Amino acid sequence: MSFPAFGVIITAAGTSSRFRSSDDSLNKKEFMMLDDRTVLYHAAQPFFSLPGLRVVVVTYGDGMREETESALDNLFFASLVPVLLVQGGQSRQESVLRALEALQEHGDAIEYVMIHDGARPWISERCIISTLAIATVFGGAAPAVPIHDAVKRVDDKGRLIDHLDRTGMVGIQTPQAFRFQAILAAHRQVASSGKVYRDDTEIFTDYGGIVGTSEGEVKNRKITLMQDLTESGVR
Repeated sequence: MSFPAFGVIITAAGTSSRFRSSDDSLNKKEFMMLDDRTVLYHAAQPFFSLPGLRVVVVTYGDGMREETESALDNLFFASLVPVLLVQGGQSRQESVLRALEALQEHGDAIEYVMIHDGARPWISERCIISTLAIATVFGGAAPAVPIHDAVKRVDDKGRLIDHLDRTGMVGIQTPQAFRFQAILAAHRQVASSGKVYRDDTEIFTDYGGIVGTSEGEVKNRKITLMQDLTESGVR
């Protein structure tokens, strides 16, 4: 494919509140090591080899700038592609808006932006390329994986209260890709609405955008709990 000019946002400003070690001390999952590099490094690195990449923005939590620089290693210190660090907000939604505004202020003209979770270190170039390609058709795109398990709804006591039809249902991953100006405008409108969204595809579609789906990958999972690392042999 012919690559459009695009930017990337890697979100790493969360508190990792559900990610706790066996002694219950809080760890930052994006800074954990995986094959001698951090989870954050692996989540970002595949984007840097693609033509068309103009700028990368990485969000970081309060007081975590130096640790984020270190976790990115030579991607931050030696890359020919500019890497901007932006302090995140109180929510992922606010953090993404801050990153989008930083891209706008950077001034390097981009047509598309890809937004990726810093806790998804097993992302492949194939998934990135196919998602970006779908976005050039629809304006937005996200990797989707089929749901094979039975889908249920539970109450606050963990009891099954509804049995859902999984026909047509999918799990959505990142990176999610959008026309840059369209997702920026949508996020700006959201900021004044007070509504809380689950992800950027919901924001995009709520404000008139169309999101196509690319083929996701089972391995492109998000690290949420300590066991996600243990099961993967991460230390």
